[in-house]
Amino acid sequence: MNGEFNGYCSRYYNLTQLLAEQQEQFNTLLDNALPYTGQTNLSELDAIIKCNRKIQRAKARVDDTIVKLNETERTILLIMEYFGIPPHTVLFGEVPEMLLFEIWADDSDTIHIQKIKDLAPPVDEENIIKIKIRHSRNEVMDDDD
Repeated sequence: MNGEFNGYCSRYYNLTQLLAEQQEQFNTLLDNALPYTGQTNLSELDAIIKCNRKIQRAKARVDDTIVKLNETERTILLIMEYFGIPPHTVLFGEVPEMLLFEIWADDSDTIHIQKIKDLAPPVDEENIIKIKIRHSRNEVMDDDD
């Protein structure tokens, strides 16, 4: 399930999660912003400037993610249009080794996506501990050797 369309949809899911995290960080910074209340001490003003710059960088990250999200949404809508997939048709996809999701467009060409199931980690990596044995100062051997 790692094809092109699934890739765009997986990217869209990841971007929605990233945007939510970034918006939460931005809002936290705004809530804790240092206000200017007439301070005259330069070190206090520097702290306010530093705080404002952090807020500006956080806002720029949010804006950048929104642009990427909108571009990805447009691509998904174009693919759906190409195949003639009508609104409210639920499609199923996978973020490899992480989760299954469903995605659909509504009548106003807004994409909706939601996780439906977490995927278990691959069996071959679950609960495996790799041990390296050092035989000399320059030689390291894996337990497979």
